[in-house]
Amino acid sequence: MTPTNPTAKPSHPQGWRQKLRSPQFWLKQCRDLAIMALVLYGVSLYLQRDMITGQAPALSGITIDGSQLALNAAKTEPTLVYFWGTWCPVCRVTSPMVETVAQDHRVISVAAASGSDSDIQTYMNEHQYHFPVFNDDSGEQSANWGAIAFPAIYIIDTQGNIRYVTSGATSSWGMKFRLWLAQF
Repeated sequence: MTPTNPTAKPSHPQGWRQKLRSPQFWLKQCRDLAIMALVLYGVSLYLQRDMITGQAPALSGITIDGSQLALNAAKTEPTLVYFWGTWCPVCRVTSPMVETVAQDHRVISVAAASGSDSDIQTYMNEHQYHFPVFNDDSGEQSANWGAIAFPAIYIIDTQGNIRYVTSGATSSWGMKFRLWLAQF
């Protein structure tokens, strides 16, 4: 039998303050953050694999509110083309940011597999969105653009070329920055 020392203090895990001072703690956090960033970047590239680049395909017609709209009509400023769906949970995060961008920039959106024009208009009214919307219930426009992961965002420059593509959630400042870069 081993005698125990009654005056010895039990060993406690390292306190948080002491951990925060440890270089090993910060190295591990940086390593984990870098791994997570690489995984997210890989997923983003995978989701964007079918998104087209080069010259933007034609995109024109009647929006859900009855307006005539064409992508190539305004060559004076870059355009954000936003493919989304009323059924898409990530679009519920991104659409308010697109609404913010639409206040200062040209935005054209395409609602994929989202029902009738009146269904989409009801959704737009409920969420107080005002950006123009084409109804792509057949999925033809989405297929033409290679938008298979939603939301899909394209930045078109003034020459009609696709300058930037992204899919998934993004920020309003990120979209605005890409629109600004597309001017040059």
